[in-house]
Amino acid sequence: MRKLLFLSLLLTSQLSHAVEFDIFQSDYKPLNVALLIDGLPEQEKQQALLRGVIQNDLESSQSFRMLNPMGFLVFADEAFQGIDYTDWRVIAANVLVLCRLTEKATVWHVDLQVHQPFQGKQILTQGFEVPKDGLRRLAHQLSDRIYQSILNIPGHFSSQILYVTKHGNKSDLMYMDQDGYNLQAVGKDFTLLLSPDWSPDGRFVALNTYVGNRPRLETFDLLTGKRHAFGRFQGLNSTPEYSPDGRYIAATLSWTGNSNIHIYDRNNKSWKQLTHYRGIDTTPTWSADGKWIAFGSNRSGSPQIYRMPVNGGKAQRISLKGSYNTSPVWSPLGSRIAFITKKKWKYALATARVDGSDVRYLATAQAIESPSWSPNGQMLLYSVEEHGRRRVYRVPSWGGEAVPITAANQDASDPSWSHY
Repeated sequence: MRKLLFLSLLLTSQLSHAVEFDIFQSDYKPLNVALLIDGLPEQEKQQALLRGVIQNDLESSQSFRMLNPMGFLVFADEAFQGIDYTDWRVIAANVLVLCRLTEKATVWHVDLQVHQPFQGKQILTQGFEVPKDGLRRLAHQLSDRIYQSILNIPGHFSSQILYVTKHGNKSDLMYMDQDGYNLQAVGKDFTLLLSPDWSPDGRFVALNTYVGNRPRLETFDLLTGKRHAFGRFQGLNSTPEYSPDGRYIAATLSWTGNSNIHIYDRNNKSWKQLTHYRGIDTTPTWSADGKWIAFGSNRSGSPQIYRMPVNGGKAQRISLKGSYNTSPVWSPLGSRIAFITKKKWKYALATARVDGSDVRYLATAQAIESPSWSPNGQMLLYSVEEHGRRRVYRVPSWGGEAVPITAANQDASDPSWSHY
């Protein structure tokens, strides 16, 4: 199990009023970071790449604020010779990061140091090497190590994102690094494409598509592009999600006459029915330990969220507020569940503890759908419909600013964040 949210000990909540919902925010102040990159003058382009990627990564997390180098009292080469923490305290640098770039025959080498000036100590020193074409990838790794050294939780900067874009009557599966770089279509011209979910090993995607007018469940191999159908039942075949160990896929099937949660065993290629309700059970999501599945159901008379042990048992309602709660997604940390809720004409992205307590509303819109957690549980993706077109946003799970990550002129929905 991963660590609890790093901000749980740092923030005290304050609520700002929005129409129908009180949007959860924190009074957490981003930590000031001084970043110095050292290297030869002819490496200016590579140094700028490192600086730009690291700065964008750390600031996009909304946990850090980069200080302007114009205010620094020493140069990078001087800092590597020796550090006087007073020079950094005077400009209010909570974190000092030093990177030295060295070119070798076939690789780039980077020495990384992370210091806490106000504590007067160095907390990380580490060396990295990558092939000449891997400098951007290395920059994300450096961001991950900086983030973890300060906040004691892994960074998410080396992760990737999938989403669906629609053009005409066709859909494409889009892939990009979490910062929007390396955007490409990895699967093209699906008849319809819904609910992609990334396998834990990062190679496969489970998805809901159509062949003709028949819905079906498929796995899509990101390396080869091959598609394999594993759910082609009469009626509904939808909302697949991999178990944390990758062996099972939970999904919604209606071949029994009702919409219920079923579990597919990838090893022996067999299905097991989990819920047996004469109504609608849908959108299953696994707990981080793989022992529970949460899902949406109308068994109380309105859409609500329940959980049930994977080995069977009684369904327990966990959404306690409101008459409309759907699309649960369990945090990889295990402690919270994200979901979509509604009041009158407004939808909201929210999270709650597994027992339904401590509900936090993070973002609102006329239409919100498809939440997805970052692998470290610190950010959430979701899609919003604006003026007839959908767009993917991300927002800190502890409360912060919602930021679009797809282009305004592209219809984008159903985001899925890689596990790492």
